[in-house]
Amino acid sequence: MGSGRSHDRSFSLFRIGDTASDGFKTFCETGQSDGLDAQSQGEGGVFDEFNGPAISSGQGTSLTEFFVDGNHTQVSIAVRIVPSPDWFVGLDSLQLCKNGFWIDALSVQTGPMDAGTDSGFTFTAPNWPSEPRQKISHITAQQPSHPANSFYYPEKKRLPPVATFHFHKDKVYHLSEDTGQMPIDNRVHTIDDLERVLLQDDVSNDVLPSIVDDQTQRSKSKKHRRTRKGTRRAVSCQVGEWGPWSPCSLSCGIGESTRSRKVLKHSRRGGRPCPPLAESKWCGEHTACPQRFFNW
Repeated sequence: MGSGRSHDRSFSLFRIGDTASDGFKTFCETGQSDGLDAQSQGEGGVFDEFNGPAISSGQGTSLTEFFVDGNHTQVSIAVRIVPSPDWFVGLDSLQLCKNGFWIDALSVQTGPMDAGTDSGFTFTAPNWPSEPRQKISHITAQQPSHPANSFYYPEKKRLPPVATFHFHKDKVYHLSEDTGQMPIDNRVHTIDDLERVLLQDDVSNDVLPSIVDDQTQRSKSKKHRRTRKGTRRAVSCQVGEWGPWSPCSLSCGIGESTRSRKVLKHSRRGGRPCPPLAESKWCGEHTACPQRFFNW
């Protein structure tokens, strides 16, 4: 799942080169965002908090909406890569206002990142806490420099992006003249094509802003009172019952069994995010394997 905030310059969800907070560590390792909710709407520079539904397969699209205003023109988003030790894709303090005007549409590509809280090299590596906690960093074709690293392709100059964030301005709510703020902007972002890796030489894994529609508002923003009708209540996520456990992945030896549940209602407007939608357990035993002690 994805978790995000619209905010001012004082807030940071994560930052390359910094150490992950306890809440961000938990989110990247388990998908639970309760620890990120300590700073929610109206606190610590946050204007709006939002969560996107999880992408159930290796490739897909997730859609959500959020609000920004003239004092909170930046957005930060993190989406956990599943399965992984502590990997994610995300954006840190993306600016949605340019030269005093809201950007109408924007697409940003990004590559995988490492939260620095787990030392696993592969997608399904067992829990291996990093002590001390390492800095948040980009995962590249050369780093971490280890053959077991799932993204290790030393012959490649760079990894292609694994996710694309699309932003689209949906509605504008006007504010009164005495607020001294720009109009509130209701934006939609989607996360397309979240894939493990596609090997190409001509695509960078760095964050590559690309304005899809660079026509911005040309008329000066009118400062009128907000005309939103009524108070929009928070809606918490609701999930269904757990499905049955899958057959063990191995008939001989220790394997893995999984089960999942579906989202019945996605969280909206700061409601509680969805709990984990999948879980796994060990199954099988080595004694089930045929034993041959002698070759005659």
